Amino acid sequence: MVAGVPDNVPLLPLSSSPWYVCRTKPRQEAIAVRKLDEQGYEVFLPMFTRWEKTARGWSRKEQVMFPRYAFVRCTRGDQSIAPIRSTPGVTGLVAFGNTLAQIGDEMLSAIRLLAERQASALEEQGAPFQAGDAVSVSDGPLKGMSGIVSAVAADRVIVLLTLLGGEKRVAMPSRHVTLV
Repeated sequence: MVAGVPDNVPLLPLSSSPWYVCRTKPRQEAIAVRKLDEQGYEVFLPMFTRWEKTARGWSRKEQVMFPRYAFVRCTRGDQSIAPIRSTPGVTGLVAFGNTLAQIGDEMLSAIRLLAERQASALEEQGAPFQAGDAVSVSDGPLKGMSGIVSAVAADRVIVLLTLLGGEKRVAMPSRHVTLV
């Protein structure tokens, strides 16, 4: 029997414990998540993948969806949220006055689904460009021109450009092109 609660009243399952919004130090989200996990908290750090232009071409880079924020909740009924504030990488819990910010399971599920869909869409895409994308040439002899992607290969892209009064298909390295 829990103090003040009759035996015939079921206790809420642990999954109904609230998710709190945790603020981290700049670029220390991974450290905070690891340390909170080591303390036995359930932690969610939403990530997404984006294309990044490098000297060698385009590469995928994973980054935090909400920089400086993570979501945390207690996994045991007797677990306190007080140690969260002194965890390495954490600056504190987000609060509105004296009320800690909480996020519902539905909202967190929607964020998880969004991150998963974005990751799977990027995997299917396989390249930073798709046929029909509007692009600008950012390097090379045609720098400054704009066109439409007509085909994509591993390291090259074919762009439809208006040259000499007509439309021409020009193949160029994908690193020379950026989305408009």
